[in-house]
Amino acid sequence: MKHKLTTVLFFILIPCLTYGHPTSYEGGFALMSELHPEIQEISMIYSPKYWLGLGIVTMRSPDEFELATSQIAWLVNRWNLPEAQGNFYLLGGLGHGKLESKGSLSGQEGAIYRFGAQADFETRRIYTFLRYVEHRLTDRNERLNNQLAAAVGFAPYLGKFDELNSWIIFNVIARNDLNEFIYLPKLRFFYKNLLWEIGQDFRGNSQFNFMIRF
Repeated sequence: MKHKLTTVLFFILIPCLTYGHPTSYEGGFALMSELHPEIQEISMIYSPKYWLGLGIVTMRSPDEFELATSQIAWLVNRWNLPEAQGNFYLLGGLGHGKLESKGSLSGQEGAIYRFGAQADFETRRIYTFLRYVEHRLTDRNERLNNQLAAAVGFAPYLGKFDELNSWIIFNVIARNDLNEFIYLPKLRFFYKNLLWEIGQDFRGNSQFNFMIRF
């Protein structure tokens, strides 16, 4: 009975703890960042409903592009299994972007739109994640940038909810029209409503991510 109660509590709390979910708990805010020398992303999300996330996303890649958009995230479906949970989201938004270097489009600046999808599946031991996001200039419908990210990880131990929990994760990011890859092992830690990650890619570049929900 105690084991079943623990499992139920975990999957009630897991949407509030897992990094990268584009929605929060109902009435909650989430501030998230991904800081890497080749790409930086910061987002602030508010969820009036658990299945809806409204917010702002900024992204920047030095000497390539920078953008700021609104974001609407819709939790299309959530699968609550006895000892696992899966989620599928659709993403969209409007904003402004500037392309610094990309052939004939270099120097382009103006209104953009954002679209994408995200899925994850996790247990208390295993974590998987997949997300595709694309930004396009609205006037020419030319692609400003796109990114595909995938991750898999595991928890080396099972901590209690009020203790420090940790994960070992391997992340792959495909960018620049999915022709450039970043391979990134990292460590994830969360304690109550605070989560942070540290890692280093195969080129020696460090990454630091954090998330706080309130």
